[in-house]
Amino acid sequence: MGGQANLGEVIAIRNLMWGLSDAMCKSPDPWENGAVQPSMLYGMAYRTFMPMFYPRIKEIAEQVVASGLVYVNSNAADFKSSEIRPYLDKYVRGSNGIEAIDRIKIMKLLWDAVGSEFGGRHELYERNYAGNNEQIKFENLAVAEMSGLTDVLEGFAETCMSEYDLDGWTMPGFINPGPDVSLFGRDWQ
Repeated sequence: MGGQANLGEVIAIRNLMWGLSDAMCKSPDPWENGAVQPSMLYGMAYRTFMPMFYPRIKEIAEQVVASGLVYVNSNAADFKSSEIRPYLDKYVRGSNGIEAIDRIKIMKLLWDAVGSEFGGRHELYERNYAGNNEQIKFENLAVAEMSGLTDVLEGFAETCMSEYDLDGWTMPGFINPGPDVSLFGRDWQ
């Protein structure tokens, strides 16, 4: 169950990042001479979260697969050896009828992605490519201010707060909880 939940988390991260890349293209920003460019707001969100998500995916692979990443034969030639192959087929096979050679192939692929020099360098790349981790978060605020989004969000908050007071809702159609209960919980008497 835990492994499946972790796989679900990886899929959710994949879908979230894919959705951001779709949004960058489907809601482009105007550019010069009638051209467009990917949405800066969605691009900044992608840039902010990718450095957090790649290490999380790597961590999930390392935790779920555990020793499976290192419990592999050292060379493909082992599968061609008539003396070694029967042991590999017997002791290195996977669950649910997965043959040893297929299990080893997936473990080698995972190792390349998370454990090898390439995998380690890729994690550093994802963590640092976009720049200083505080700077990329700050730039989201700067872009929101530049685009007017902060004004929109402040207006939304002000609208929400204007819809209630200490006596309850001020908007028609909303039901107040009664005289002994305010929106902030039971009166403090």
